[in-house]
Amino acid sequence: MMAYPLGCGLPSRWISDWKYTLHNQGGIISYGMLTVVTIVGASIEDYRLLVAIRYLNASDLLLKGMKALYQDDNPFHFLVSLRSFIEYTRRGIWFLVWASDDQLKKAEHLTFKQAGSPSLTKMDAMISEAMGTGKESPLKQIVDGFNEPFIDALHALTHGNPISVRFPAMEITKLFDIPRFVERAEQEQNIFRLLVYRRVLKMPLSDIWDLLKTVYDKPPLMHQEVLKAAADLKRNGIPIEWKSL
Repeated sequence: MMAYPLGCGLPSRWISDWKYTLHNQGGIISYGMLTVVTIVGASIEDYRLLVAIRYLNASDLLLKGMKALYQDDNPFHFLVSLRSFIEYTRRGIWFLVWASDDQLKKAEHLTFKQAGSPSLTKMDAMISEAMGTGKESPLKQIVDGFNEPFIDALHALTHGNPISVRFPAMEITKLFDIPRFVERAEQEQNIFRLLVYRRVLKMPLSDIWDLLKTVYDKPPLMHQEVLKAAADLKRNGIPIEWKSL
């Protein structure tokens, strides 16, 4: 496996950024809710896991905030956050599963203007196809009352398009099923968790997708699979904050 100096030009022995620390000597990657132990002289695949874990933990923080917004009865802010959550989860899964080695190497240098990944609907369609649910992205479904794709409606909210400032005066909860969105977001995060946890434990991607095909639309079973994977991580000496589940 090709050796890859993590940090892309930064000193390879010790690299630090927000909420994670990497030691090539000693081999510890720690980031947020999940801590991953790796080997000395980390490979490109170790770095792939690190990028995915960054996205996973950021998505966890977004989901936590979205749940708080739901409890505070702030649907406008919830929908703005939902757009970001969708981006983080899809892009994190794409980097974990489909990014080439060259695309992955660029991840440390990408800017706010360069995400380094395909379009959001393309990534979503790739995930749908991998789970056997079709080749089209559900994000393209038209929102009743707007005659626009769902993701475009969220995009307008995020960027403050003129139509977006009309939303607070509307009965948003009659246009968007917020309780269902909360449940769906939790399920999508569990899909992401299961992919990351099982890849850390070296399960082949094909086996993980086969597992997901049986539980992706069954939240209780999905939750159980995530708990099993988290328990396996812990048994293998990889600390994880159970409260994030």
